[in-house]
Amino acid sequence: MTMENRPDLSLCVVAPGSPSLTGRFLRAVHDTADHVSCEFFVLTRSSNRDYSALKEEFPGVVYGEYDGAASLNRAINDVLRQSSGRYISFWDHTSVVSEGCLGRLVGFLDDVPEAGIAGPKMRDEKGRIQQVARTVPSFFSLLSGNALPGRVVSGWGEYAGGEAAWFAGSGMTISRYLLDDIGPVSRYLLLYWPIDLCLRARRAGWHVHYLHDAQIIASLSAWQKAMTCGKRSPAARLWEALFLKFRM
Repeated sequence: MTMENRPDLSLCVVAPGSPSLTGRFLRAVHDTADHVSCEFFVLTRSSNRDYSALKEEFPGVVYGEYDGAASLNRAINDVLRQSSGRYISFWDHTSVVSEGCLGRLVGFLDDVPEAGIAGPKMRDEKGRIQQVARTVPSFFSLLSGNALPGRVVSGWGEYAGGEAAWFAGSGMTISRYLLDDIGPVSRYLLLYWPIDLCLRARRAGWHVHYLHDAQIIASLSAWQKAMTCGKRSPAARLWEALFLKFRM
């Protein structure tokens, strides 16, 4: 399949909770995608949940399962291998995509080929801007169990857009060319794989951007919980911090 014949976007939705939230996400994308052609992959936490109604409503969606952080990384890399979109983006199932968001993400990456990763502005359901644009994390911030690693990018605010060391939230959208260049998600980093992916991209000469005009409603804490399967033990956090530090 040539790049011209591929879908614009492959969406990988991590769905550890209610199928109704996954359905809300899929409907929002269908209502707002406009001219962006999409394919969908939904990763569910438990086979005990009944997705039959959702599968009937959205027959083209590909479903996969995972049991914990290690199997989530494997499931994500399976999606990377199976998907065919020119870009692939990661979402948690509580997110709601706003009008024009996907078109602006894809359009930006089309227009700025050196940008390997782009993400939207996030607000939670109370309207609070989520601090998703982050600096390179210090070793000590990687060890903290109560704070997101790295500082907020200078100048971050209501109308901000620009570059960051890494993007911390739902909607992180990645060029297929970037993945071909640097490889898939690290199977060794269950907690900090988004940081590693962005930092590897920057070392390879790519840029990580955050956009103010592509917007979603999403929770930073929900994203972190979904993508890392919750908090890990201090020992596991230390191991990952050391592993990531030596790769910086």
